Amino acid sequence: MSVVPVFSHDDYRGEVVEGWGKKAWSQSSSWWKHRDAIGRDAFLAEGVALKVEYLGAKDASLAVTDSAVVALVVRHRAWVTQGWGGIEPTAEQFIGLGNMYVADERFARHYGGIDGASYVRDAIVAWVAATP
Repeated sequence: MSVVPVFSHDDYRGEVVEGWGKKAWSQSSSWWKHRDAIGRDAFLAEGVALKVEYLGAKDASLAVTDSAVVALVVRHRAWVTQGWGGIEPTAEQFIGLGNMYVADERFARHYGGIDGASYVRDAIVAWVAATP
């Protein structure tokens, strides 16, 4: 059984256009459609790995400032950057994603519920605060 979730990029077109504009959709769509199946699967698998490792860190009661969690946040930001076509999120954008993980039940569910999503958000906020 594959750990890679079933994902249809086009399912989110309307939401992306409404939330971030046509340019954001166009860039995202272009990036996604230019990935081959292996690249798409690898990207989705990294998202699953990040989720599993964040939940493991939370379950182990690691502080969001623990070096292992900091390493996850750095990987997470690199993963987001990849998904944004090489555009690194600003500190504000990265924190905004963390807030969205908590506020949107779909993302919260992905991270094991509100507590898991809050842990990820808090780790992002802590990393941003500690990064010059």
